[in-house]
Amino acid sequence: MDNRKEENENQSRVKEKNIKFSFFEPIAGIIFAITATVIFLGFPQIIAVVFVGGPLIPTFDTEVIRSLWIPIILWAVFRLVVEIFYIVEHRYTKRLAIITMTGNVLAFICTLVIFIPHRIVNVEYIEWIHTYFASIAAQWFGEILARPNLIIIAIMLIGLVLDSITVARKGFKKKKDENEDDETEEDAVDASVVEEDTVEAATVEDSAVETGATEDSTVKTDVIENNPGEAEVSGDCETQT
Repeated sequence: MDNRKEENENQSRVKEKNIKFSFFEPIAGIIFAITATVIFLGFPQIIAVVFVGGPLIPTFDTEVIRSLWIPIILWAVFRLVVEIFYIVEHRYTKRLAIITMTGNVLAFICTLVIFIPHRIVNVEYIEWIHTYFASIAAQWFGEILARPNLIIIAIMLIGLVLDSITVARKGFKKKKDENEDDETEEDAVDASVVEEDTVEAATVEDSAVETGATEDSTVKTDVIENNPGEAEVSGDCETQT
């Protein structure tokens, strides 16, 4: 029983360690959400590129980005809610998994609203991209870089999907482990009850044997006391033999 109890405690400690995470992860997420929001709404022009022999060209159209302040704010709110809930829970749970997946879906919808319109990309940036990469015979690569909005959507999608899968797997796994722990505890209790019943039965049996031996001894004593002559005859016979 002690070994089984110790083994269950060790397994519980390992599971507890696996379902917890560092506060660094949600804090980093909060910093990223706030920083990205401040940059896009306040200083979108700093997201720019410098071409060889060319000027500093903003990647996105400043006016268009600022006109999309509502979905940008909503994206930040959804991300902050998820990250703050991480801190509150401080472990992977089913509730955290549901909140995270819901928040990630809503954040990705906001991302689509912000970056799907091609007008968000600075026209001057697109022209310089095509010109530069055509001059170095890498026009196909220029076509990719000319769509930074789609690149951002792809990166966000991959990140949110991986985050959702990780939290869902660990959160729902914890719930399953808790059910298994309950079943293990019930089995341990049943085994303990069976063991106690076995010990009790053995004790009763031993007591019954001792009681029977005591009764036999008492009967013999009564016979000797009531028939002393027979006891003497029996003793003489044993002596002659």
